[in-house]
Amino acid sequence: MLCADCVQTFPWLQEPICPFCGQTMTRSAEMCFECVKDPLPITQIRAAFRFADPIPHIIHQFKYENRFALADPLATLMAEAWPQWKTAVNLIIPIPMHKTRQRKRGYNQSALLAQKFSKHIDQPYSEDALQRTRHTRPQVGLSGRARLANLSGAFDVNGRSVHNKDILLVDDVCTTGATLVVATKTLLAAGANSVSGYCLARTT
Repeated sequence: MLCADCVQTFPWLQEPICPFCGQTMTRSAEMCFECVKDPLPITQIRAAFRFADPIPHIIHQFKYENRFALADPLATLMAEAWPQWKTAVNLIIPIPMHKTRQRKRGYNQSALLAQKFSKHIDQPYSEDALQRTRHTRPQVGLSGRARLANLSGAFDVNGRSVHNKDILLVDDVCTTGATLVVATKTLLAAGANSVSGYCLARTT
């Protein structure tokens, strides 16, 4: 699905980045201005790639053109980058889609990535631990604050499945981090020990 020549053009995410939100920075620092102003509840956000050519085109095919077979090579690349960013984890959970949207698309691309990635790093995976209970409008085009408001109350946890777990949330793209932050708050309130995020790509 991905040839070697194409993969060689992928823009790997590199330091310096904010140690918390994972946003790229011009120089190394303790944290970026946004994290100083408004600290995140999530331990860290990391990604394999910057959201730059050719990644947007590939993700669009993966999400919207039924190229779900891309999950395998993309998860493999995420696993290659993981040693640079790895943190404590003993349960991998994908960002869930609402059942209405998933039924329309036919699959959850984040779940496909998370399942494949979990096998690469040999950690437990759960697709049902975190559920999307409210159908929200797409996040595209919304500001960071509007994204948080849009996702308020959108997630719920299945029983005590996350209690005392060090959780890694997996998603395809991190833009403002709002989805990961709201999901993290839900998981911590349900008794999770810690929550980190790992995405295929990070906007910069």
